[in-house]
Amino acid sequence: MFQTAALLLALLTCGPASAADDCDLPLKVERHDLHQLSDVRWVLVEAFADYPAGQDILRNASSSTVEMRHNGDNKTFLVTETVKTNEKCVFFRFNMSIPDPDTSNHSLHLVSAGVKEVDGEVSPYDDQGRVHMHQSIHGHLINLYNLVFQGKPARTLLMYRREGKHQDVDELKAASSEHRRIAECLKFNIVSDFLYDGKTEFCPNEKKDETDD
Repeated sequence: MFQTAALLLALLTCGPASAADDCDLPLKVERHDLHQLSDVRWVLVEAFADYPAGQDILRNASSSTVEMRHNGDNKTFLVTETVKTNEKCVFFRFNMSIPDPDTSNHSLHLVSAGVKEVDGEVSPYDDQGRVHMHQSIHGHLINLYNLVFQGKPARTLLMYRREGKHQDVDELKAASSEHRRIAECLKFNIVSDFLYDGKTEFCPNEKKDETDD
């Protein structure tokens, strides 16, 4: 979904965190607290992308969720993302790990290629993803996701609510102005590429128990 090696490293380590500080995002989730985000289904309520293919994906989506499952080694998580698009369910499953703080200030980064499943067909998926995770005192989760698409750095800005806290349409509309403020500050187009309607059903979550061992 998401040009030299030195430039790419600089973009993926220094830039986003500094921008997040400047844009008054909620506090970044401390690495030792990341496990508290696991075993929760997070519902995407608004999203922005800064590359055309990502914008197309988001604009064609009607709902999306993400879940993290702690792998028990204190630093690795199995991540399952579902996207409902054109009445089809797309599943992404991959492992992300807490990186060495000496090499990256991201919350998590992709360990290795994961898998993408559509209509039972499975294919490798590797966007070299790295994410900064911020959480407000109200439990809202904001992910600034850095990836590589067709050899070039790209980003998505993803706003989540816990399942059960995602259906208040008036609250979602009110929050949208703050989302747009953050998006504009982070140099995204402030017209959101995805806005949840508060009622569209999600893809079934039985896939979450499958792994790509």
